[in-house]
Amino acid sequence: MAAILISRYRLMEVITRYTSADPSSLQLPGDEAYYLSTESFNTWTVCMGYGLASEYFRDYYSLMVEKLQVISSLSVSPSSPKAELCYAVSVLCLLESVVHVAATNEELTAKMTRSHGSDSPVENSDSAPVPGVNWSHVSGLIQPVEICLQKWLRELVDIYPTQKPNLCLLTSAVKFVGSYYSKIQNQPGVNVVQCLEHIEVLSKTLSESCLKSLAYQQIVRGLSIHSMVLSSNKPFTSETTPSLPSHPSTLDTREWCPILQKDSPYSFLVALYRLLYSIGKIHKGLDAKVFQLVLQNEDLITYLRKVCSSIHSQMNQNYFSRFENLLQYYLVKLAALWAGCDSQLYHQVALHLITRLQTGDEHYVHDLLSTTVFNQEFFGVEDCEIIPSQVQAMRLTEHKELTSASSNVTQRDLLPSVHGSLPSIRATYLQVFGKDIKALHRSRERCLQIPSEMDSLMSPTIDLLVPKDWVYLPLVELYQTTTKMELAGKPVNTLSSTAVSMVTNCLQWISLMENERELVMKTITMATKISRLMCVFLSGNDLFLEAPVHHCLASLFSTYCQPDRLDKINLREEIPGLTSFYDFYVSFLLQYEAVSFGDSLFGSFVLLPMQQRYDLKLRKAVWGEHAGTLRAMFIPVKELMIPIKNFLEPEETNLELLRLYLQALLSGTVTSKRCPIMYVIAVHHVNRFVYTQDGKHKKLRQMMMRQICMMRNEEIKKHLLFYKLATQEKDIGFDMYTDLPNVRQRLLEDFDIKDWIKKTRKALQT
Repeated sequence: MAAILISRYRLMEVITRYTSADPSSLQLPGDEAYYLSTESFNTWTVCMGYGLASEYFRDYYSLMVEKLQVISSLSVSPSSPKAELCYAVSVLCLLESVVHVAATNEELTAKMTRSHGSDSPVENSDSAPVPGVNWSHVSGLIQPVEICLQKWLRELVDIYPTQKPNLCLLTSAVKFVGSYYSKIQNQPGVNVVQCLEHIEVLSKTLSESCLKSLAYQQIVRGLSIHSMVLSSNKPFTSETTPSLPSHPSTLDTREWCPILQKDSPYSFLVALYRLLYSIGKIHKGLDAKVFQLVLQNEDLITYLRKVCSSIHSQMNQNYFSRFENLLQYYLVKLAALWAGCDSQLYHQVALHLITRLQTGDEHYVHDLLSTTVFNQEFFGVEDCEIIPSQVQAMRLTEHKELTSASSNVTQRDLLPSVHGSLPSIRATYLQVFGKDIKALHRSRERCLQIPSEMDSLMSPTIDLLVPKDWVYLPLVELYQTTTKMELAGKPVNTLSSTAVSMVTNCLQWISLMENERELVMKTITMATKISRLMCVFLSGNDLFLEAPVHHCLASLFSTYCQPDRLDKINLREEIPGLTSFYDFYVSFLLQYEAVSFGDSLFGSFVLLPMQQRYDLKLRKAVWGEHAGTLRAMFIPVKELMIPIKNFLEPEETNLELLRLYLQALLSGTVTSKRCPIMYVIAVHHVNRFVYTQDGKHKKLRQMMMRQICMMRNEEIKKHLLFYKLATQEKDIGFDMYTDLPNVRQRLLEDFDIKDWIKKTRKALQT
């Protein structure tokens, strides 16, 4: 559209008519002339964003230099005329866009030359045309803009104690300088030594004139006040049509979004941190004090800690939240340049930031995953010293040792190997998140501002790119893939070594996150975590039997069975991607019956949803339709990681399930030797029901008691009648009475089993 407007409707002739003239000479009333010129510059800037109309800047170069001299006389004082400030900002924005266009000249010229095999570039309709400006057209602009920057920084420091200045002009200058240094490395003819010396002078200016000032402290202090992430309000929602998308800029209270309100510091700080990152990449030996003044600022650290503690925000999907995301992105990138920062805090910021990035930010997600999230330097020495002492109490051998798992698998043993596997883990997640190559390229072109490759400057539909449970995404994708193959009649019996490696890497990363970044993992519900791990057992018939996979699963299950985490598992809540946990659990039971081979770890995952506090349907599924599961449940009582009381309290009251318990005992489906835990559960609930004194269901209790008394298996009969209390200290799983309490004896007087009771009592006493 921009190209059509320029070529067919001579747009640039109209624009240059207003940009070349001085606004005061346009003979328009009031500030209208300034606003007309401002909009003309803004339109030109948009065209430059597509790499168009650059030759007009070359023609009007001397005029632009004159306008820059006029702009230098302006002040950031709040008393400065608003119309003139907006005009100056539009000019600086145009100059910044010229920097991005000029930076592509060398590369496009080289492409054109290669495509035609000659030294003279020839126009090629299949590639972007060579822009009309080159780096020499912008290299002369950096000095006057930096002079303006130094002047406005001094004004900022002088004005701020008494009044708040207008930051828009200063921000535009900082953006121009930041863009210039972000592109200078790839340009021909740049004197590297002079460039580094110039950067040292610039960094000293920023440090002395800005970062150490009271004005900067006050600006940073406004981050929490104007934060979208920390806002408790909801964005205003209105009906929109797909053809006319809208980006709500107000709250439900009809106020402006916090980040758009007056005195918001985000635009200035984003530009400043981007500039510091750009010069920090070029000058590796930059004075550490610059990074220290930024990354160790107390108000900034307070803000970042609040962000890391904010689990639920209503504003994450608002378009204007992306500017706060950008600020955090550049802070994380600055932290990667300086080893003296609080690496754990900035790593947590990066992990939270990934889940808030929106459509169009694919480049930032890829960059964070490539350079920051799996960077060993962010898992500092402090973490490595603290964690072993914290997880020493998490030994599987100190909890319950699974017979099918390695005998000495501990969190402390796993963590060092995880740290060493970070490059491989990074490759796994980059493969999962890098499948949409086209979207990644489009995002890179927008984020790095490459006009020659720009497809559209229009904002895409706003949606979050990465789910909160992204650490489990490789497991979910593998489960979906294998499920589709099975539905297509292609059962997956054995997975490739690549798939095993992918699952191992994923589980190792989850283990590391659970132990060293627990605050980040708290944003994921425990029910979601459990269901994602269950996907491993459903992805192939023998994947869970692979030693590294099994070790990691056992380690994570042990972690999730800690009391403070176990109590938070709520299987009734909504789990992303699951329409029904019951249906998912039934498929899990079918897989257990088919391929578990009595594996204790697999059985432990089957047992977890059978706790008394969960839905009755889950227990009925095991004891009823899928009773074959019971025969393979070989876990000894002493190895049970979940407290046995969770399966016994509160006492079962559902009559159908009680009948199923007794039927399983009478038929021999459940025995104390083959499936001890299920045996304890059934004996406990049947015993408590038949001895209940509430007067309800008397006929059913009498019928069940007769069935018990008519049993030929004396051992089960003895256990049912003399059961006292469950305990994990004994192999059988419970204690028994030697003498029945008087209340129970009176209850049994109606049954002709006195001789049997006396005989059993003597056997118990001996």
